[in-house]
Amino acid sequence: MATQPKPGARKSKAGPLPGRVPLRKFRRNPLFREDFNSDMNAAVGDNGGPYDFGAYGQGFFEGGFAVITSAREGSVPLDILIYPIAFSFRHGMELCIKYLLVELRLHNTSVAEYRRDHKLESNWKAFVKAAEASGFDEFQPEQMAQAGVIVSQFCEIDPNGQMFRYPEDIKGNRHLTDVALINVDVLERGMRVLHGIFEEWHLELYERRGAREVADAEARDKTGSED
Repeated sequence: MATQPKPGARKSKAGPLPGRVPLRKFRRNPLFREDFNSDMNAAVGDNGGPYDFGAYGQGFFEGGFAVITSAREGSVPLDILIYPIAFSFRHGMELCIKYLLVELRLHNTSVAEYRRDHKLESNWKAFVKAAEASGFDEFQPEQMAQAGVIVSQFCEIDPNGQMFRYPEDIKGNRHLTDVALINVDVLERGMRVLHGIFEEWHLELYERRGAREVADAEARDKTGSED
């Protein structure tokens, strides 16, 4: 029987065709590797990226929603699924807020940098200040207030991203001992509202930056033609 080629492997050792960029050699790992079912091969890193805070945040939000969908099937107890659900949303919020801070810096409207930790409230406050300073009409007061309430409610339960990640802190103190029940339908509704706001800001800032880049290119072309 003929040997099957490895997924993604070249059929020839001949050099690349003229004008073609040689295929980059990526690191292989027995667990994190490609396989023949290409629909389940996820492109990561520079292979289709690079992916930013916004892309990671989108993934964690969608991951949380996907686990809720699975939880409704009842095949796995909700009492243990609540932890990856809430952690995914919490991390998605953190990543999206950091993305917005980075994006506002790219627009030259802010010098604020995100904190390189997992404290949600401090980064949210930095974003609110930067958004107000930008003067961008994307950040409507009603949406800012609505998002702020949801972020604050989450911070009240999980201020540092550890409550749903571990059952106890580094001193052995158990987490969530003062919380009895969490209704996932209620949590999902809040997360869909927040995710929708984040996605709207993401798209509008992306379009604004694209329009500015086009305008800058046209200005450079005009300056060049005058020379």
